[in-house]
Amino acid sequence: MELIEYEELLYEFLHKWDIHNIENMTLQEYVGIRNRDTFCQWIETKTRMLGSIKGMRSIMFGIYERKESTKMPKYYVNDNKYSWLRGYGDSKNTAFENIKKDILKIIDFSQNGKFEQIDNILLSNMFKWKIAYLYSNERLIPIFSTEVLLKIASHYGLKANNKTPISQIQNLMILNKPAHLNVHEFMKLLCSKFIIKKTKNNTTSLNKNQNGQKRIKRKASDRKNTNSQKRTINRSFLVEQKHNKIQEKLKDLLIEQYGKENVILEENYIDVKVIQRDHIIFYEVKSSSYASECIKEALGQILLYSFYDNDNRPKKHIVVGQFPANDNEKKYIEYLKLNLKLEFDYMNIDIE
Repeated sequence: MELIEYEELLYEFLHKWDIHNIENMTLQEYVGIRNRDTFCQWIETKTRMLGSIKGMRSIMFGIYERKESTKMPKYYVNDNKYSWLRGYGDSKNTAFENIKKDILKIIDFSQNGKFEQIDNILLSNMFKWKIAYLYSNERLIPIFSTEVLLKIASHYGLKANNKTPISQIQNLMILNKPAHLNVHEFMKLLCSKFIIKKTKNNTTSLNKNQNGQKRIKRKASDRKNTNSQKRTINRSFLVEQKHNKIQEKLKDLLIEQYGKENVILEENYIDVKVIQRDHIIFYEVKSSSYASECIKEALGQILLYSFYDNDNRPKKHIVVGQFPANDNEKKYIEYLKLNLKLEFDYMNIDIE
């Protein structure tokens, strides 16, 4: 699947299930056997190409509607229609409200990078980490099978078992993500190495996607839609919010260092410009979740702004993102600094 297909589906999901809609979500909108547009259907089925959690029982949702109402599983709490985890309460309404609170916590922790807090939430690992990925601004790797995650952890030198926090393994994968790969490309690389499926004649072959499923292709249109698109409004708003927070904190740091009179915002499209007696510094802010992505997005822009700037003083160019560079990205940055004949660097601004 092309990257644009991943992004379109992710944007579609985020627009459908923004925070406001989840806060006002009913039990029938959350899960149901005759409703294919529930939140749980979106997580399990409609976004499968963003990472599969197929094969788990419906109790992974915390509460579910039974297909056969008279068959009540003994290890859960049951009424005449629903079954749910005991830890969520004695009635379906109480259970659902508590589950919804946990989902909102997962989203908040994920958006703010507090992944270790997700480990303690009662919902099943595959389900809660799929939710976390979808709201993480692609700061997590979309692999959710514990078996596969343990193989990956071992490959990178972590002695992990079923009790190892998933956040620890996710962090390990993020630290080892090559600078030139986005999270989807890295996911496909890991799956090709660590997921093996059995064929009909009992031989083994490397899987092409996460759980041995056939690739799902979305039906193409023979007409190009030239109307204005609204599907990315939620994602774009979140990105703009993050950009503004980084820029504002960067401005405060630079004013403290260089003085307010030397720090200029939004001049000729430049995010931040610092004037010094013997040089000028251009700062370009990006909200991507990886240093390498910020650099790829910003470097052309910042050089163009520098080129058209009429001041003849030497210029320095700094790309600014939220997260620090990992070891692979540091090598990429050093390569750029070594091979480009310009003053260049990357810095991160912690906005938590």
